[in-house]
Amino acid sequence: MRPNQSKVPAEVVEAARRGWKLFPVVPKGKASMIKHWPRMACNDLTQLRHWAERFTGCNWGMATGEPSGVIVVDIDGLDGAAELSLLAGNGYVLPQTLTVKTGRGKHLYFRRPVGKAIRNSAGKLGKGLDVRGEGGYVLTAGSVHPNGKIYAYEDPSAEIAEAPEWLLNRLCEPSNLRVNEKTSFNDPIPEGTRNSTLTSLAGSMRNKGMSPLAMEVALLEENRQRCSPPLLDEEVRTIARSVAQYPAGRLPQLKTASPDWEEPEPFEEILPNVATCHLEWMPISLRPLIEDIADRLQVPLDFPAVAAIATLAGITNRRAVIQPKQRDFSWVVVPNLWGGIVASPGMLKSPVISSMTRPALAVERRWREVYQEEIKAYQSELELQEEDMKAWRNRYQAAIRKNMEKPAKPESTLSEPVLKRLITNDATFESLHEVLSGNPAGLFVLRDELTGWLAGLERQGREQERAFYLECWNGDSAFTIDRIGRGSVHVPHACISLFGGIQPARLRSYLADALRDGPSNDGLIQRFQLLVWPDVPTTWKYVDRSPDQDALKLTESVFDRIVALDSNSPLYFRFDEEALKLFEQWLTDLEHRIQIEESPHMHAHLAKYRSLMPALALLFALADGNGEFVPFVHAQMAREFCAYLESHARRVYASQVGPERAAAISLSQRIARGWRCQEGSFSLRDVYRNDWTNLDSPEKARNAIRILEEYRWVRQVENATSFGRPSERYEINPKLRKKV
Repeated sequence: MRPNQSKVPAEVVEAARRGWKLFPVVPKGKASMIKHWPRMACNDLTQLRHWAERFTGCNWGMATGEPSGVIVVDIDGLDGAAELSLLAGNGYVLPQTLTVKTGRGKHLYFRRPVGKAIRNSAGKLGKGLDVRGEGGYVLTAGSVHPNGKIYAYEDPSAEIAEAPEWLLNRLCEPSNLRVNEKTSFNDPIPEGTRNSTLTSLAGSMRNKGMSPLAMEVALLEENRQRCSPPLLDEEVRTIARSVAQYPAGRLPQLKTASPDWEEPEPFEEILPNVATCHLEWMPISLRPLIEDIADRLQVPLDFPAVAAIATLAGITNRRAVIQPKQRDFSWVVVPNLWGGIVASPGMLKSPVISSMTRPALAVERRWREVYQEEIKAYQSELELQEEDMKAWRNRYQAAIRKNMEKPAKPESTLSEPVLKRLITNDATFESLHEVLSGNPAGLFVLRDELTGWLAGLERQGREQERAFYLECWNGDSAFTIDRIGRGSVHVPHACISLFGGIQPARLRSYLADALRDGPSNDGLIQRFQLLVWPDVPTTWKYVDRSPDQDALKLTESVFDRIVALDSNSPLYFRFDEEALKLFEQWLTDLEHRIQIEESPHMHAHLAKYRSLMPALALLFALADGNGEFVPFVHAQMAREFCAYLESHARRVYASQVGPERAAAISLSQRIARGWRCQEGSFSLRDVYRNDWTNLDSPEKARNAIRILEEYRWVRQVENATSFGRPSERYEINPKLRKKV
């Protein structure tokens, strides 16, 4: 992992100072991360810093042509280098200029000629020589190629040369190599159909009598303009060469597969990088326990840290509130929070949550013991009271018979004790609502697996339950349930904090359904502000020691102090003078970033950060023993933690892929682990009969396999049979099998 991934790389800062217009590109990729990049690209360092924070670890693109005043010659691989030598041998020499080493060759930078538009071209100078001009872009130095190589200047101090006249003349020559209009469409070519569509286009060109060179140039341009994402140039050339073998006008049905296996492209889930959690962002009083759990269980610090904050929010709920602004008393934030740990099975999510909530469970255990004593005393008093009532009834009836003065009815001062609750794990929303009616401070709901709970709320007929939880997230909304024969149960302040674990595959599956434009897209998932998805640790050591009892006792004392607060008269916080200035600056910056946020899901997510930052600041200050005012140090910690959480939220939303690609990722992971690699091939039935997620039907399995074909992982076997019947069978790339 490269250092300072949330900062603008030095190479990008230097590019901005040169006046180049820049924008963020996907990590280890070449696709823009923002819409309308030609208009949005800029050299404003403040905006670049915002993008660096939003798109942690991103690559950077530079708009070529008029925006940046440069054109770039792309020397792609050995073909480009050979073609460049051939040009030089014929007297067409490119002068020394600023040069960037890329993943497969070089980028040569030249000044854009004044008043002359240079269009993008593919192969116009020769095979492997492309030019980026008007409407194009290249990756800047400091970016990372999909193969892992970093773009770097050969000599950062080199000047940008004028483009030679012969180059400009060659680029401005009109080209008569155009695809027939019937074969050139405006529709994009999606993943899964790129090979077949380009092959079909090539066939149409060949049948029209096009030369092999013309086909290659036209296909390269079609690939770059329409394929999403584009295939590698060499793969497009392979298609062109394969089709060109046939005589013009007599093209048979062609297959796209090459007879020889090429190197498979990496096919894996590329998620945005996330910030690393730091202990200094945590309240001082909770740091010993967080550090102890992370070390004993050998898990990322993120796990116990976010579990600690969620537990702190769960025991606080309505016992303390904060007024973020100095004068606007109408805006009051209740610090209840929702969150979870995203990690694969076996990553010890449940043990971490259990260890971190142990002090809170100790509080509830003591409450239960007190309740049991109170209920015993209540029952004893109730028995005495019933005896008094029985005696009164007898005296009352005797007075009536004898026409005497009736005795006064004994007054009852008994009230049944209510069990104070702090945590619940599994309850229907009706019973949860009833428990809340007796616990006005709110509840902390712990779920071992959040996916089941989330999926349950998506089912038809659960609309009222969903509405109930949405109200509980606000922390201060009233909620009433009316039942025939049971009357009404009213909760004046429905307040719940929610936390649990979730597996990446299940989260991805849920997001694919929940974030569609429909009734379920009501912002429920955006309420999970404490959702973290850290990288899998690469180091591990054997640790065998007892839990730190001093750390446990310190945390218990913090929790005891907080639960003693009265929710009917909550502790009221505001920022001190220094912290208020920090909050004003932070909120202003947040509002500006919300306005330019391209992702609708992140837009909704960031909008809820308005209350997240003051809630965190309150919780941190409360845990460390502050009252009434939040000091600057805790506001600063909250600001840093919000930035940390934002990077994890971007990873969560970036994981949302279509079911076909998710299925292809799943199948590729199984092949990478050795599935069917020893046999060297598999049938379509071998895939779907396993009932794997998103691969449990012939159609789903076939769509996933088609994507892997494009990445040269597999290819279909001709005329395959199985016990005398035709079988749809696929061979696994031998180069993959060698790696297993």
